Amino acid sequence: MTSAMKLQCFAVSMLFFTLLFSCQTEKDKNEALKQQVIAVHDEVMPEIGELKTQKERLLEKANALEGNEETAVYREELNAAADSCESAYDAMFVWMRQFKSEYTEMTEEETQTYLQGQLQMVEKVKADILSALSTAEELLQRDV
Repeated sequence: MTSAMKLQCFAVSMLFFTLLFSCQTEKDKNEALKQQVIAVHDEVMPEIGELKTQKERLLEKANALEGNEETAVYREELNAAADSCESAYDAMFVWMRQFKSEYTEMTEEETQTYLQGQLQMVEKVKADILSALSTAEELLQRDV
């Protein structure tokens, strides 16, 4: 084998290993990104039941104030907060239904783009849940 042929074999081998490790690195990055998406979900999923509880408490308080003109604005705030709790609850389940956990039909680049979009979506769901719960707690503690 000539030195030119050896050099070509070496170059082809290096290209093969570079591609192999590059693909593995992309898979590893995508797996880490997927785990990040799931971690955000797992962080706020335990709060789902609290959203329903707070919604009911908000509605009960609003109904108890029915007919009192002095508390009309506060009742509106209570009802709006109850709606926010319901919306945040629904958003979590909408997100969960559309989330794909298998990416066999996607390239690594498509998978990365998909997971980055999912991370943004689940972060929004998280923010909505935390905001709804915070607002509910604030309104329920208010003295009227």
